[in-house]
Amino acid sequence: MLIDWTTVFFQIVNFLILIVLLKRFLYGPIIKAMDAREKTIAAGIAAAARAEQEGRDYALRLAADQKDFGGKRELMQQEAGREIEQWKQESVDRLKAEIAAQQKNWQQNLEDEQEAFLKKLKVTISRQVFDISRKVLADLADNNLESRLIEIFLDKINREISSPPEQDEHLTIISGFPLGNAQKTNLQDGLKKFFPGQKTIDFREQGELGFGIRLLVGDRKWEWNLSRYMNDMEDEIIRTMMAS
Repeated sequence: MLIDWTTVFFQIVNFLILIVLLKRFLYGPIIKAMDAREKTIAAGIAAAARAEQEGRDYALRLAADQKDFGGKRELMQQEAGREIEQWKQESVDRLKAEIAAQQKNWQQNLEDEQEAFLKKLKVTISRQVFDISRKVLADLADNNLESRLIEIFLDKINREISSPPEQDEHLTIISGFPLGNAQKTNLQDGLKKFFPGQKTIDFREQGELGFGIRLLVGDRKWEWNLSRYMNDMEDEIIRTMMAS
């Protein structure tokens, strides 16, 4: 069998032309479409991978933030607990201090009131005692007590007089009780050494003077009476009581 090489050659050329045409008009678009599809798929896969990575990164950041927030929240809770405990303790201490101060003031006021009451009571009792003493001494006054009063009166003049008068002056004796002759004589004799130039003494009785004697010499005066003596003693005792 003879081979027609010309036919074979043209068939080969036709096959090559067919292949070129198929590649250009059929396989080319298909391959391009496949390449585009592959690129699209690859881009989607890459985008998915990026999204997945971003998701993992976000999850890690979120977990870190949550952990950090949890730590901060615990610290904030601890700090708040300490502040609340400190506030409670300060409030309790302040309340205790206020109560202690009030108790101290109350105790001091109570002690002051007690002291004032006791002083007032002492003064009242002292005055009552002196009032009773005045009445008792006035009721019990007799010649002996009156003679003793004259001695005290003359001793008072002796202690207080600085010098006798340069000229004779009138002497007046005023008593709160009646003086007997013997008592008048004692007064006259006792006053001679202080007033040697005096011959007579004018005696007067003045009941409001009480149990006492008053001597008037010109513009000078000496006096001693039980009431004033008791008043002076009472004032001195009361001052001592108030100062203690």
